[in-house]
Parts: sequence; C-alpha cells; structure tokens
Amino acid sequence: MADYVQQRKETAQPHVPEPVLAVGILQPAGTWGAMGVGQMSGLAGMIARKATNDRSGGMGKSGAFSTKAAMIALTTDRLYAFNVKPKGRSFKIVDAVGDWDRRDVKVATTPGKLATKVIFDVESTGAHYELEATTIMSAGNFTTVFLEELTRPLD
Repeated sequence: MADYVQQRKETAQPHVPEPVLAVGILQPAGTWGAMGVGQMSGLAGMIARKATNDRSGGMGKSGAFSTKAAMIALTTDRLYAFNVKPKGRSFKIVDAVGDWDRRDVKVATTPGKLATKVIFDVESTGAHYELEATTIMSAGNFTTVFLEELTRPLD
C-alpha cells in the first residue's frame, strides 16, 4: 500500500505548488451500479453512465469500455482535482479540473459495499460533485488513508 500512496503523491506533486498530504482516485458516483446495469441492457447502461457523469460535474467519466478517474490531491489548505487516465499500474494527469480552499469545500461520505460515495460542495460557487472511491480489493487500504485525510477536521 505504501508504494501506491507514494506513487500517487509523486504523480500529483509536480502539478501542486504545496506539499501533497494525500491523494485519492475517484470515479463518478454510480459507476459500479452503471456497470452492472450495462450488463443487463446496453441502453440502460448508457443512460445510467450519462447520469453518473452529469452528477460528477466533469470529474472523471464513466464510459462503456473504460472509465477516466479523478485524482484528488490534498494539501494542508487546498484541494486540487485532476482528470487522469490509467498508465500501466499508475495514472497520467490529463487536465486540471479544480483548485479550492479546503475550508470552502464541504465533504460528505457514505460508505457502501463496493465504494464510498464522496460528495464535494464548494460553498462559494455552489458547485456540486458526486464521486465514489472504490474500497473493495486492495484499493480499500489506499483509499482509507485518503478518506481519513479528506474528512479530517481542519484547524
């Protein structure tokens, strides 16, 4: 797990002007459900994926054959968001999506069977993002480190 944590930090750090404390890889909320629906009906899967993408506000993208993830990098005072695509066992940053003061972002998490839903509400702009962090398999421990930092009360 330590390798993944360090690898993700090293990917984000050149794009972040402050020391990165934690990094999470998230996908549009409902991606796992849309994948299941898509197995039963292609059309229903397409509709479900569109809904998940709309709720993610441009962070990540759920597709029929691949999913682009969102990388969230946390510093002491800021939250940085990037769209990323898989590159071997790591990720490549595609573009920056946002940069907010952590005190301006309200975070709500809801644990589920396959993933933890993560909702970001940016108070100053009213922007709303619904994502999920996979918690099954080996992603669970890596994700736990990120979610603990994300939900830690700020001083």
